Amino acid sequence: MEIKAKKSVFKEVSKLPQNIQILYLKFVAELELHGLAIQGWELKKMGGGSNEYRAKLNLNYRVIMEYVKPDIIIIKVASREGAYK
Repeated sequence: MEIKAKKSVFKEVSKLPQNIQILYLKFVAELELHGLAIQGWELKKMGGGSNEYRAKLNLNYRVIMEYVKPDIIIIKVASREGAYK
């Protein structure tokens, strides 16, 4: 399994507060180790029959990703309000 990210994700992460950037890096490291069986990040499949998942970084920030066998593609990292748009 390989973890990939859209180009826009790097730009989004660089604009986030420092503590959220650190949480994001920890999340990606654990995602590489455990895949979708990751614990402690409240990983949840999004509705609509898609292969999209969301994970909570903390109370206000989310990571949106898509599972495309055998890879996970990180689509978006944003605040709770902007993550689902």
